[in-house]
Amino acid sequence: MSAAALLSLAAAFCFALALIFTQYGLRTMPSWRSPLYSIGGAGLVAWTLALVFVDPAGFDWQAAAIFAGVGCIFPVVVSILAVRANEKLGPAVSGAVGNVTPLFAVLGAVLFLGERLGAGQIAGLAMVVGGVVLLALRGGPSRTRAGGRHWSVWVLGLPLAAAVVRGSIQPAIKTGLTLWHEPLAAAAIGYTFSAMVILLLVGRRAWRAGRADARGIGWFLAVGLCNGTATFLLYAALGLGSIALVAPLVALFPLFAVVLSFFFLRGEQLHAVGLLGIVVSVAGVILLLVGT
Repeated sequence: MSAAALLSLAAAFCFALALIFTQYGLRTMPSWRSPLYSIGGAGLVAWTLALVFVDPAGFDWQAAAIFAGVGCIFPVVVSILAVRANEKLGPAVSGAVGNVTPLFAVLGAVLFLGERLGAGQIAGLAMVVGGVVLLALRGGPSRTRAGGRHWSVWVLGLPLAAAVVRGSIQPAIKTGLTLWHEPLAAAAIGYTFSAMVILLLVGRRAWRAGRADARGIGWFLAVGLCNGTATFLLYAALGLGSIALVAPLVALFPLFAVVLSFFFLRGEQLHAVGLLGIVVSVAGVILLLVGT
């Protein structure tokens, strides 16, 4: 297995672990406040490592500008959407719906980077989307049930929007890494701008709300560490392999999330249609990978 594939799978595991930690954190902290700590903590770790391991001699202004532009929307927008989706849907379903990320990532690579798709990849993408459709099937006239939760179908728009952002930034990051191959620098710059965005959005509200629960801060610092590690691994994989390889493997994180949920969140159980949706989506990702 190639280094890019291993890095991608490691990123998938870290993204899934962050979903689990988020569930614990939401028990002691409101979702609107959590990105302050998850993004801020990840940014601090990224900069600490970047100052030690990044060689500034290869600095490229154009690449830095790309990383900064991406940072204005990723991971901040994804963090906000993911926390809300996790709160409403639970880690298994929110992670599974996020499995459509390869659709946007691979299409972006085709349109902007000249990568080509074979018949197997197209079929795989169709299966990924089909799996999400199965997750969206209603268990009643206006509400859907999964993992003991009740939610409206429109809530699926939260992880879908996160998937659009997560997928669309990958061609931009890969372009930046061709100019300056420093994944740690890309993560550090991106998290810096994301931290500024989240401070502008909720910093004043958090100041007025007073001190946050220490347990919640600890959990969301752990979330930030997991997401920051996953982001770095994703960027490192993109620097070594094609988006058509990396994006589908990273999108396996819902499978990790389901397994982790079984062991650590016993109340999170999917109904049969939801499980079928995950199986179809993951099968589509595998087909997409085989066709690469």
